Formats: sequence, C-alpha cells, structure tokens
Amino acid sequence: MADVIRNKKPLATSPIKSGQPLGAILASQGFEQSIPLVHGAQGCSAFAKVFFIQHFHDPIPLQSTAMDPTTTVMGADGNIMTALSTLCQRNAPKAMILISTGLSEAQGSDLTRAVREFRAEHPRFKSTAILTVNTPDFYGSLENGFSAVVESVIEQWVPEKPPAGVRNRRVNLLLSHLVNPGEVELLRSYVEAFGLQAVMVPDLSLSLDGHLASGDYQSVTQGGTTLRAIEQMGQSLSTISVGLSLQRAAGLMAQRSRGLSLTVPHMMTMATVDAVIHHLQQLSGREVPAWIERQRGQVQDAMIDCHMALQGRKVALAAEGDLLAAWSDFALSHGMQPGPVVAPVSQPGLLSLPVEQVVIGDLEDMQDLLVKHPADMLVANSHAADLAEQFGIPLIRAGFPVFDRLGEFRRVRQGYAGIRDTLFELANLMLEHHHPVSAYHSPLRQQFRSAPRSEVGHATC
Repeated sequence: MADVIRNKKPLATSPIKSGQPLGAILASQGFEQSIPLVHGAQGCSAFAKVFFIQHFHDPIPLQSTAMDPTTTVMGADGNIMTALSTLCQRNAPKAMILISTGLSEAQGSDLTRAVREFRAEHPRFKSTAILTVNTPDFYGSLENGFSAVVESVIEQWVPEKPPAGVRNRRVNLLLSHLVNPGEVELLRSYVEAFGLQAVMVPDLSLSLDGHLASGDYQSVTQGGTTLRAIEQMGQSLSTISVGLSLQRAAGLMAQRSRGLSLTVPHMMTMATVDAVIHHLQQLSGREVPAWIERQRGQVQDAMIDCHMALQGRKVALAAEGDLLAAWSDFALSHGMQPGPVVAPVSQPGLLSLPVEQVVIGDLEDMQDLLVKHPADMLVANSHAADLAEQFGIPLIRAGFPVFDRLGEFRRVRQGYAGIRDTLFELANLMLEHHHPVSAYHSPLRQQFRSAPRSEVGHATC
C-alpha cells in the first residue's frame, strides 16, 4: 500500500491537473450524434475546446450555456432552457450531455430540475435523450469527470430492471480515460475475434480516431455508442470494466444486469490481458485465435530482447490515478522501478499503487523529487517536456493533453500489441541515452619510451 502525501502548497505553480469538465467532455464524445453542453461561462467551453483540438487535431462538437455576471447572480436556468431548445431544433441530436462547471455548481444550479422543466415546456423534443452530470472544477480531475459520465449513463439510461432475455453474443466494456481511440479498436478486435459483439461505453474509436469525415463540419459527434445499445446493456452476457476509476460504475452495472462481470485496472501487463482473453474464451466457448496467441508470443520475445536495456531502470510518473496504476504495474512486470510518483489529486486508487509513496502535487513537486531521486525516464503529458529536458531524460507522453506530437491519441500501449511496442520504445530510448564507459587505464601500466621521430619509417632494403 502506498503512502499518499498531501501537498501543503497554497497553489499549483506548474499543474498536471485537468478539470472535471474536460473529462466529462471527453467521455461525451463517445456517444452517437450527441452534443456536450457545458453549463458555465463562455470561456469554460472555449478553453476546453482549445485543449481538445490541440490533442486530437480534429473539430470537437461542444456548446455552452454562456452564463454572464447577471445570470450568475440571478439564476441561469433560462440559459439551460434556451440552449437545449435551440440545439434540439437546429441540430436534432440523439443525445445531449449537460455538464456543470465550478461556476454553475457554486451558484447552486439544479440540472435535473432544469431538464424536468424543459421536458414539460417542450414535449416535442422528447426523442432527444438528455444526460445530466455534475462535474465541478474545484473538486477532482479529468479522471473523476470521465468516470462521472459513465456512472450517469448507467444510472439514467440503463433500466434498473433489465428486460427479459439475454443477448448471448453481446459483451459490455466500460472504458476509463486511459483507453485511447486506438486501444478501443484493439479491444473491439479481441471481442470480435471470439464471435462476440462489443458495446463500448464510451466508444471513442469512431468519433476521435482521426478519420477524415465526408461532408461539412458536423455539430454532433460522428460515431460512438448508440442509445439503443446502452438501453440493452442489462441483457448482455457479461460486463468488462477497464480502469480503477470505474469500480463504482462496474458495481452499478452489476446491479442492473444478469450477466457475468470482470474488472481489470488496465491492460498493460500480460496478467491483465490474459485475464480478459480467458474471460472472452469462457464466454464464447471458442479457442483463442492464432493471431492473438502469436501476439502474446511476440510480447514474450520482446521481454527477452529488452531485458538488458530496461532492467533496474527508474521510471518517474506524473499522471492521473488510472495511468499511474497502469504504468507502475507495467514497470514492475518488466524489471523497472516506478518512482518518484506525483498525482494531481487524491483518489482512492492511489492507495493500492505498488510504490512507497505518492505525492499529491504538480510538476514543481516532481522537479524537487527528481533532484533527490533521479530517474531514467519520465511518464507525463506534454507539459512536462521542459522538465524532462532539464534533467536530460526522455519523456514518454501519456495522458491529456499531448499537444507537441501528432497521432499520440492513437498510440496503442495496452493489449499484447501495445505492451510489445512500448517495450521496444522504452528500450530504444535507453539505448539512445546510453553513455559508453571510457577505457580503463591501470595506474600500474608500464611506460615505454617513444622512439625518436628520425628512427621511425626509415628501414632500408
């Protein structure tokens, strides 16, 4: 069990934290033809959209209720009513995710009551599903906001009592923020390889996968999980959740379904991937496909190849709780040492990390820790690039945001293929930073008199 050390600084000077609304907006992109609606000031959505565009390099559907000083004091329920009716009439979304912010939470906005009044005044928009999520900035981080959306989806859109019958080929997957669009595709391929159908919540693989969509800009999400599939999740054969932050969501889903359940903290070690593959094998009754077995063999071979380059290396970690758990287990499973470790906020999953201590802080705290405890590499988002350069160690970009590299949102690090490629990536970084040992000259070596220059090279026949 890790010792969680709380920071006593009055402010964050170089934060690694992203607010809850960003996590909620990110999760909202994984539902079909939906619009995230941020209940807050105009800057709350504009600032978030900049981060998402820098990270994904794609347009992001996002709207705001645009609270101003007057509505902040007098009440902003009218902003919600106007925004909902305008968006439903203009864009005809299938779903809308109403997200609170620190401003609206401090004001005391009741999102549920506002939606109830909207339903009563505008019955013609009853076909549009509306999800309410409370995500104040002053509490938690991106991870909390992301998991809050998943929990709200189960509480508000999945029936408490599942309909009769079981869909024997359908499997639910509850995915944490640590699963990027490229990894969602890999997980779907695992499920489909056993003849099963995957219901991803949320599904970012079709909305934020970096594809060039046809036609003009769309104001609703392209791709994602359908509302119909979500309503039928209680009939699925099983539910697999990936991420420590989704433990409550997994418990809620277990209460609303008759199927089996499996919870894994991540899929960055062979043990966790093996557990998922074995579970799918039991559900389907089929043998493991040859290509999956071959990828597992490739991981084993990569472990042998990279052992000498990675053994004993120290990996500094500064990220959200789920990412810390994934990278800590990955490091230990391949002979590396995780630490020092910095988390943006205190979360329940931090206590179970396989490290001595976790500091709640920012990148300035990581800088102080690296001075006392040097590391060979740093895992963090793009904000840590200067810190890695200062200490002359490579930066492995993970989490959100990553704005100084292209395609990182699709880089696969989980599953057999992700573990294999990550091992090679880290080993190559260590080889690049390898400093050769200078030749040893014994102080007892004999000293020979050098021959005069005139005697060298004047041999005669």
